[in-house]
Amino acid sequence: MYPLFFDYLIVGGGSSGCVMANRLSADGSQVLLVEAGPDFAPDAIPDDILDGNPTRAYYNTRYQWPSLTATIVQNVSRHTHYEQARLIGGGSSINAQVANRGAPADYDDWASGGAAGWDWESVLPFFRRLESDLDFSNEYHGNDGPLPITRVGKAEWSGFICAVSEAYQSRGIPFRPDFNGEFGDGHSVVPLTNRNRRRVSAAMAYLPASVRARPHLKILPETTVVRLISSGRQITGVETESKTGQKSYFAETVILCAGAIHSPALLMRSGIGPAGQLSKLGIAIVANLDGVGKNLQEHPGVAISAYLKPNDRMAPNATGYIQMHARYSSGHEGCPSTDMAISALAKSAWHPIGKRLGTLNFWVNRSFSTGTVSLKNSSHATEPEVNFNMLSDNRDADRLKKAFRFVAQLLEHKAVAPVALDPFPSTWTGRAKRISSYNRINYGITGVVAALMDSSSRLRRGIIKSVITDGRSIADLLNSDELLDRFIRQNVFGNFHPTSTCRMGSSEDLNSVTDASGRVHRLAGVRVADASVMPFCPRANTNIPTIMIAEKMSDAILNER
Repeated sequence: MYPLFFDYLIVGGGSSGCVMANRLSADGSQVLLVEAGPDFAPDAIPDDILDGNPTRAYYNTRYQWPSLTATIVQNVSRHTHYEQARLIGGGSSINAQVANRGAPADYDDWASGGAAGWDWESVLPFFRRLESDLDFSNEYHGNDGPLPITRVGKAEWSGFICAVSEAYQSRGIPFRPDFNGEFGDGHSVVPLTNRNRRRVSAAMAYLPASVRARPHLKILPETTVVRLISSGRQITGVETESKTGQKSYFAETVILCAGAIHSPALLMRSGIGPAGQLSKLGIAIVANLDGVGKNLQEHPGVAISAYLKPNDRMAPNATGYIQMHARYSSGHEGCPSTDMAISALAKSAWHPIGKRLGTLNFWVNRSFSTGTVSLKNSSHATEPEVNFNMLSDNRDADRLKKAFRFVAQLLEHKAVAPVALDPFPSTWTGRAKRISSYNRINYGITGVVAALMDSSSRLRRGIIKSVITDGRSIADLLNSDELLDRFIRQNVFGNFHPTSTCRMGSSEDLNSVTDASGRVHRLAGVRVADASVMPFCPRANTNIPTIMIAEKMSDAILNER
């Protein structure tokens, strides 16, 4: 039996929730961690999660919110399933394990924009605190934190990755051994949350058996938080629902760690958000906060893939999934330096076709477009309306088109062209998603198609044109700005880095939701401590910045106590 009252009640067992549960229970406080998805004991973690190659876990629908969909581009007829983790460890249990931090200027801009105390000098100690870097020991890195950080060695690079590295060098994108050291344009081996070729999620790092053994820490899996309980402007607990029924739990402080989509949705269901919208849904207003659900950001991207000969593919025993990461500057007016990113993959999916394809996945690393999360109705059983509104800021659309041209040129480089055969614009549409679902039928289908691709170059080109793409070639898109613009808008995808829907800022800023310690404006007893508080999406994969946020906020909470 669980007690009904706690010092801290944490909603969401993703990356930030695992950190919070560990840090806040360390001093004997009573802590309840509520997770909507399954929990896995340290000695019973499924093999697809442990696998250093994430493609099986990522495509396992058991680990995702099944009904979450999103509009990617406004006024483009494309409403798609949006993959977000629903299990202990959250995205860190299924993601590509990339451990980037972002630019120091990102955090300085957070601070100057109203998130006091979140400048680079203030956040670096918490980046150091979370990690045990197995490759570097200097002023940038920590060596005794819970999360191991290691890197794909250049010795494991495939022929494709080596060729792309040579092309980068010729285009002024130098090799940097440490991507989390001095920030700037360059390409590098990828820092990973990984040890001995196996994933280390936030759950594994922060909730090992020794932490779970604390008598005052309780983990409640497969339980949905329906809404927050309030008494006036004081949040006192949560209502939950599980297979065993409904139950309420109470706490001195409720901490939302449900992510940039579900944290604002929970606030709004509880009467905290834009009063006009909530009133139309029959939700009683607890606090009128117009910024809840606004400012939604992501990293918009597209990709180009190519067929690789056997000797240029990713070795079966190679570490990780993304073998090389690059950052470069677009030079676009009104945009910061090092604002673009490219991930290089010598294996594009788990299935036989994916094993034969190399991909350059490129995206806008500092985007300016913003979208919204809103409620369709007052029921917790209905997923919120998610509209990313990608490319609504012309700077994002222009840079992504320019990046397409840049990557196409890279593939024509003398080192790359003999390796990356028959390149084509690749998409992440319904067909690609369906065939990527991890099952025996898809393995069989892709195995047949892959064998045909191997049999002759002429047949391979026919398959690429008629089966894999919509018939448009890279040349078609490069020769028509109208076609390229249409392709970008119809096929842009996010990198599963949603942020900023409960962003930190001054209480006088109508678009901010929380203060610099995660307290929700105009309320007591509730905080937010996940990616939703980021003032904007940093120039990085968001898992490590999210863990940093939880480390810093948990430290602030304990110091206050």
